[in-house]
Amino acid sequence: MRFLTTFIYVSLFAALGGTVSQSAEPPNIILILIDGLSRDSVSCYGAKQATPNIDQLANNGVRYETAWSMPACTPTRVTLLTGQYPFRHGWTEHRNIAMQEGVGFNGERFTTVAKQLRDGGYQTVIGGHWQLNDLVQQPDALQQHGFHESCVWNQFGTEQSRPLRHKADARLHINGKREKVDHETERVNSYLIDFTVQNRDRPFFIYYQILLDGGPQGKTQREVNKLPSDKETQHADSIKRVDQLVGNLIRAVDTNGLREKTVIVLAGKNRPAIDNKIKNESTSPANEKLSDRAVHVPLIVRAIGMVDGARVSHDLIDFSDIYPTFLELADLQAPDHLVLDGKSFVPSLRGSGDPYQKRSWIYSQLGETRMIRDWQHLIDTNGSFHDLQKDPMQQQKVSPLDKIAPGRRQRLQMILDRFPKDTANPFFNDR
Repeated sequence: MRFLTTFIYVSLFAALGGTVSQSAEPPNIILILIDGLSRDSVSCYGAKQATPNIDQLANNGVRYETAWSMPACTPTRVTLLTGQYPFRHGWTEHRNIAMQEGVGFNGERFTTVAKQLRDGGYQTVIGGHWQLNDLVQQPDALQQHGFHESCVWNQFGTEQSRPLRHKADARLHINGKREKVDHETERVNSYLIDFTVQNRDRPFFIYYQILLDGGPQGKTQREVNKLPSDKETQHADSIKRVDQLVGNLIRAVDTNGLREKTVIVLAGKNRPAIDNKIKNESTSPANEKLSDRAVHVPLIVRAIGMVDGARVSHDLIDFSDIYPTFLELADLQAPDHLVLDGKSFVPSLRGSGDPYQKRSWIYSQLGETRMIRDWQHLIDTNGSFHDLQKDPMQQQKVSPLDKIAPGRRQRLQMILDRFPKDTANPFFNDR
């Protein structure tokens, strides 16, 4: 009887464990990061404008309601790639590498998630926008960061500072070589589609960075002198175009028999100037850049076999969690010397109800200001404390009659106090 019970238990465990991440071959992983895509821009989050291809991911996966990025561009990207918070990796503010001296994102100092996946047997590629190195001066930087292949444009918005190099910077960098092509955005998209076809018989990792507004030449499409209606029309056209790019890649995955073998993660970053839901409201957070609204981004994950049907999750996620999540999906271990601040959200994808497998707070930072939140309250190092359920725009002080708030504030403050001081600035040390 005891043997029979053990046999049934082991068999049940094996049956329940047959998800995409536990198959004999690790899943393909696609990370789509859309710069400028807010929750207010995606119809499955309530926007009026249709985003059918992005919604398709949500209809077959998990839509996260509480996900945080960093308030600025390059700190967000470095946090995602390193699994570390800005106080640890040193990118606490946005940096335009092409305008500064120094190495930029140092491949010898940092071990990216792409490098871990590459060393673990994945074919890796990056496509789209890259801001962390000057690829004119460092044409092999992306290879150092773990990408077998690349199809990216160099710095964005540098023509005013270095006009003589702008023409070279505007060209696509395809596997370390500059090429002048028409329709750069479409070229990147087709390159990544070809990559999925060429590598459909082995696990691959795609890091696809898309700019919602603007382009590789740095000529933003939302001009200052345009009327609000014109800006809205332009913004709507940009969302439609990006949704089509996402759809192209999804169809390439599905039509090549990779649907059940591929985990697709789509996230937005940095709220755009126009928002569908609150554009008519006069109120805004007291400090717009350092608010929940500034870093509260869309996050959608499709993992067929692990996630059955559409699910909305209120689990807390921040961008440091992407690195350990991808390692767990790929069944890889981080090196002993590597410190990761993130926590894998694979249990969340599987629908686990165990709170010990999930986060109870998330973090963001810009400069010396740090902020942290749980499911209801937010606190920062400037002394601000808000109830996000009652006051999502962070306009009011928490009521002294709230008996729960003091305990929540004390807990969040204790977590903030445990974090170390900011590491030394990497830009000057790496020269």
